[in-house]
Amino acid sequence: MDAQRQFFDARAHDWEARCYPPETRARLQAFLPSWQVEAGTHVLDLGTGPGVLLPYLAAYGVRVVAVDISMAMLQQAARKPMASELVQADAQRLPFVDATFHQVICFAAFPHFPDKAQAARECARVLRPGGSLVIAHLLSREELARHHGHHGAVAADVLPDAAAMEAVLAAAGLRLIELVDQPGRYLARARRESEPSYPS
Repeated sequence: MDAQRQFFDARAHDWEARCYPPETRARLQAFLPSWQVEAGTHVLDLGTGPGVLLPYLAAYGVRVVAVDISMAMLQQAARKPMASELVQADAQRLPFVDATFHQVICFAAFPHFPDKAQAARECARVLRPGGSLVIAHLLSREELARHHGHHGAVAADVLPDAAAMEAVLAAAGLRLIELVDQPGRYLARARRESEPSYPS
């Protein structure tokens, strides 16, 4: 985890400029409607990085709490004019009470969580009943694995295959309702429909 945090801290200063040129931003803008963000809701942007999503979410009229493990990334996010609450935290130990959010959005971040099952349980815990989890990327699962493979600190950070993703979500109390995995796009949407149960 420390090596991973150092990887992102070292790249935070120009991450958004390098990774989100205009063409990529246009693809993100076109992708957003499929996430079904609803105005007036309370949204957790989990793994916000430099706050790439914040201006897009502001346009939906939602209240956003943005979380990242990298303080350097959060310092970049703090430069955005959007009034969002920024929190440094580990996705596997979220500092929020149960049933806080209507939606958890995990954009370009889920593969970086070392214990994905625990991260999914935390997402379910902080979601309200009926709330949704969105896991999204502007690459397919295969494309993402190749991309991460070029960087040693994140080379092993991959998305579970479809069956494993469904199982991870189900074990957390989340029902997978959509999974899209195609060139240039990955989307898993799941819904918390009942109280998840956790081992004591």
